[in-house]
Amino acid sequence: MNKARHTALTHPLVVAYLGDLERALSSTDPQERLDTLTAVTEHVTEALVGNAHPTTEQVQAVLDELGPVERIANAATPASAVLGSPSDDTERRQWVAPTLLAVSIVSLFIPFVGALLAIACLVTAIVLLRGDAPRRGMLRAAIGVSIATLVFTALAAFGLLAWTTFSGSSVTETGDSEVLTSTIPAVEAPAEP
Repeated sequence: MNKARHTALTHPLVVAYLGDLERALSSTDPQERLDTLTAVTEHVTEALVGNAHPTTEQVQAVLDELGPVERIANAATPASAVLGSPSDDTERRQWVAPTLLAVSIVSLFIPFVGALLAIACLVTAIVLLRGDAPRRGMLRAAIGVSIATLVFTALAAFGLLAWTTFSGSSVTETGDSEVLTSTIPAVEAPAEP
């Protein structure tokens, strides 16, 4: 490290600026933090390389050219985006409501098995609505479609039960009245001795 470079980097304004920048970059990706600090250090060094002992005004002019440390830090990638934490989670959560709505609509067209899907969608949508989930309208729609699926499934089950119960019987008309006759064989009583 030559003497001019060392003098520029040890100037109190530069030391304070780099310290502030490092603190402002504390929540960014570690590699990007290092790259940013290196780039700023090189810029300051190159701008002041001709001066063995730069004045405070010269140093301040270079730092003013760089701008506030907050602006530099805001341009850096947050560590959470690189590590896959909150921003990825938010992106995934954007797809939950449309997926639940699609599954609940599909469950309408799958007899009886759809009821299981509808229950799962209903419970999940209710839990998400109680939190801070995005796309709340779609969650409400998923709840409505899931309830409709359960109602239609219940009606179909009762209809099927009624049909199977009465399919073994037939109605015949005899004059003014109808007689219900069963096709189920009668059980004979045991003969008395």
